[in-house]
Amino acid sequence: MTRPLDRRHGARLPVPSQFNARRLALQPVRLVELSLKGARIEHPDSLIVGLLCFVDLPPVLGRGTLSGRIVWTKLQRHEQTLEGDRHLYYQSGRAWTGLTPAQQGALTAALEILTATPPPAPAGTPKRRA
Repeated sequence: MTRPLDRRHGARLPVPSQFNARRLALQPVRLVELSLKGARIEHPDSLIVGLLCFVDLPPVLGRGTLSGRIVWTKLQRHEQTLEGDRHLYYQSGRAWTGLTPAQQGALTAALEILTATPPPAPAGTPKRRA
């Protein structure tokens, strides 16, 4: 008996379960810190160390998509709502990888905006009048 002709143009590889669709979906993140080397982000689900991911800079920082790898992740805090729901907040460190010159320019512009912006007053500090 002859085997059917394989018409594939390339090998098909199985996708490990840790790369399930939930992990590949877009997830909302909050930028906590930004630097030339990477960023700290906050998000609702745990991320896998080594995972390549992308962060879109918010419009106020000039927009741009930056690629990086997760270098650490941990559960930062959790909250219980009055309805009994539990919200988890993870934080992860990302190291930039393979930034193009355009991405490096977007990152530099975002850091310049942050440098020129005065830091927020600590909670409980009275506001000064001009």
